[in-house]
Amino acid sequence: MSRKDGNMSLEDEDLLDRPKNHIKKSDCNFPTLSAWYNEQVRLKSPSRSPRKKLKNSQSVEGNKNPLLVVVIPNVEGFSSQVLQNLILIASGYVKSLPLVFVFGVATAVCALHRSLPYHVSSKLCNEVFHSEPSITYLNQVIDKVLLTSKCPFHLDDRTFKLLTDIFLFYDFSVHGFIQHFKYCMIEHFFNSNSKVLCCPIADMPQSIKSLSEEQLEELRQLSSFRQYVDTLPKKEKAPLLLDNSHFKVVLQKLMVELHEYVENFHTFLRCLHVLTSSLPKAPLGKHLREVYSMAVASNVSEASQFKECFQLLGFQSREELLDKIEKVLSILQSAMKEKSGKCPSLKEVEQKLSEYHTKIAELGMKTAEHALKSPTKIDIGENINRHQLKEKLLELSRKQRPLSAYEETRKSLLDYLAGSVFPQFLVPPVTVPFHEVLFFSNMARVKRHIVGTPRAVVHMALNNPCYYLQCDCCRMDKSSSVSSTLPDICIVYKLHLECGRLINMYDWLQAFLAIVSPSESGEEQREVPPQMQARFTQAVAELQFLGFIKTSRKKTDHVTRLTWGAS
Repeated sequence: MSRKDGNMSLEDEDLLDRPKNHIKKSDCNFPTLSAWYNEQVRLKSPSRSPRKKLKNSQSVEGNKNPLLVVVIPNVEGFSSQVLQNLILIASGYVKSLPLVFVFGVATAVCALHRSLPYHVSSKLCNEVFHSEPSITYLNQVIDKVLLTSKCPFHLDDRTFKLLTDIFLFYDFSVHGFIQHFKYCMIEHFFNSNSKVLCCPIADMPQSIKSLSEEQLEELRQLSSFRQYVDTLPKKEKAPLLLDNSHFKVVLQKLMVELHEYVENFHTFLRCLHVLTSSLPKAPLGKHLREVYSMAVASNVSEASQFKECFQLLGFQSREELLDKIEKVLSILQSAMKEKSGKCPSLKEVEQKLSEYHTKIAELGMKTAEHALKSPTKIDIGENINRHQLKEKLLELSRKQRPLSAYEETRKSLLDYLAGSVFPQFLVPPVTVPFHEVLFFSNMARVKRHIVGTPRAVVHMALNNPCYYLQCDCCRMDKSSSVSSTLPDICIVYKLHLECGRLINMYDWLQAFLAIVSPSESGEEQREVPPQMQARFTQAVAELQFLGFIKTSRKKTDHVTRLTWGAS
């Protein structure tokens, strides 16, 4: 229910006061829609004085009223005759109803023109627009929501890769990605009480103050904290492990440093993405999520892709490099603005890059005069073969040409970024104390729940239907036993598990009858009741639909078993 400033909207009040079956089917027409629309516009329009009303009467009658949008998601699956009638009738009410039709076309726009004749399409003012691919919306969600300070909860590389792989290789559903992310968050908070510290930094002091002794002990057992304690002198270890008050003080300090690390990590991750995303073949990836997955997994500054990117940056022209530096400076300035300039490390990097930007901008495209030398002459002699000539040319090429002023500045800038900036800020989270509080890493548990296992589920449902139906008639002491109270498909499935690769349909039917409707003498039933034969045929058809069996070409009265365990 939508709310604004704590008050219900007019639509919400109307829905609450309106009985469920208020509108009859006979009232679903355009006059009723027009009357309802006029009533809604009258209720929402602000009251005016009579003089002001007369003065602005002409502008009010214009197109300032809210539009009435009708969305038809799949126009190709819609009846063309009904669609034509709808458009023709709506064209008669265009003066009283500002209607806008949104047609969802899955193939091409010509499909809409084929279903609408000219006398109908002439009533429309067509405008074609295309929605962005779903991967664009995923990148926006990751960039503007997940990798920001607004969301203190983060995923490790394996879990993040699992969610993105499900999106890219299965469904392309942004909603599904968000639901999976929410499930990871539920698992993160459900499995540990200490994860209460996974909160905005403003709420951190109160959260630490409310920690119980059990929660403090759980935080002490984290592996990252144990590694941090091992690096301390002996005299500082005992207070951390025994004194809760001292531990809370250190905990708050380390959690603030962790939040600052995450913010700086995201900032310089965007900077690295800006520098490398447009390079040939994009060694670090074209999207921010690809760079994030690699940087969280390991030290990205030591990766071969990182070194390859900076080799390619060494060939950038002055204009391209200036454009990238400007984008990096914009990212750093926006990050400093969010922190109100209280980050000396970011300010230092920003000042250094500004100096490089100013220096490169002042340099011309021409090389300095001291870098130019006359070409070297090669004395090839009178008698020289092709191999000797090649060796002399290689020897000449090994002699390094002196660098120009721009090339020296570019080399100095890239050395500063690759040697000082990114190794300092893009260290993996596992090196930071208490990273387990903000980063979820239990990928195996999540995978069991969000990645379906249809083979195991179907086998469980057919072999033990009581697991899902929760009825006493399907309850069995052993999973291998068969009872007449089971559903027909379960009985047929259990019987087919006892067969080999080829299943005789007559023997299968007799085994089914022996369970469902056994004869008094125990002999086979040659005259099968039509009802029993229909039940058996339907169960076999359902098994075939599920992919357990298929018809056999070798024997007409046999079927081939397709499932596991066939001999």
